[in-house]
Amino acid sequence: MKKLSLIVPMYNEEEMIPLFFEKIMEVLSQINDYSKEIVCVNDGSKDRTLALLKEYKKKYKELHIVSFSRNFGHEAAVAAGFKCCEGDVAIVMDADLQDPPEVIFDLLKEYKKGYKVVNAKRVDRKSDSFIKRTTANLYYKLISKLSGKIKVPENVGNYRLMDREVIDKINSLSEKNRVFRVLVPYAGYKTSTVEFVRAKRPKGETHYNYKSMFKLAGDSIVSSSVSPLKIPLKLGLFFFFTSILGLVVDLILYLVKINVNNFMTSFNFSTLTIILVIFFSLSIILLMLGIMCEYLARMMIESQNRPMYIIEEELK
Repeated sequence: MKKLSLIVPMYNEEEMIPLFFEKIMEVLSQINDYSKEIVCVNDGSKDRTLALLKEYKKKYKELHIVSFSRNFGHEAAVAAGFKCCEGDVAIVMDADLQDPPEVIFDLLKEYKKGYKVVNAKRVDRKSDSFIKRTTANLYYKLISKLSGKIKVPENVGNYRLMDREVIDKINSLSEKNRVFRVLVPYAGYKTSTVEFVRAKRPKGETHYNYKSMFKLAGDSIVSSSVSPLKIPLKLGLFFFFTSILGLVVDLILYLVKINVNNFMTSFNFSTLTIILVIFFSLSIILLMLGIMCEYLARMMIESQNRPMYIIEEELK
């Protein structure tokens, strides 16, 4: 019998744990052709998340607890879940029940058809704020344009199923700056998709704020593409040829005896306009430097070769 592993990152989910186990055990009880394992990764929670998990461990032998020494972040928790899970197939999901557990049936149905990866795709974002919908659309359009041959599926987060072969391949990657939703399509394999409507969080507040979203966007772009590093070269070539064109026009005007100085001084350029032009030019330079610094920062992280996470306690 194959083994199914659920990988569930948790950070300050004290309020959600009773609801999560009530719902997930109801769903898992209907799956009889797999043995089960629930890998809950406590990402350095400051509330009673770990204590509650230990209480539920006494009740559910399927529960496998992995607890970090501090908060390392969601991507680190997912990576730890992959390393520690023992299943032939694994499903990553959040503990807030916004990833409906009932979708597990559909994911397994597609898996039985021979797919190595099954994505769970949101069919609408009506429950999101206008800003979140807009930034999400921009993120997927940008990552799709920059990622080249890596096709990052739109509106697909961490909720998905993967075969052990895919898990082992992702585990073998040495990079520390990981973005799960980029690594899975990078690995490839035969992929299917099921659609679902994202539910509202029953209790508590989301820990995924705009700062986290912008960090994810930056990590996704840097980890999947070097295209931004080519922008300074393209801009440099543009301004180079523009200046050459300006010199040619200046030469032509000189040859036809037009007083260029008088022509230019006829325009009343204010001091403010000149300052704005200077600031615009500086902003372009700083933007280009910022892009290069983002890559350098991640190169430094990789060169330090520190572990993505430190496991303080593990209970199987």
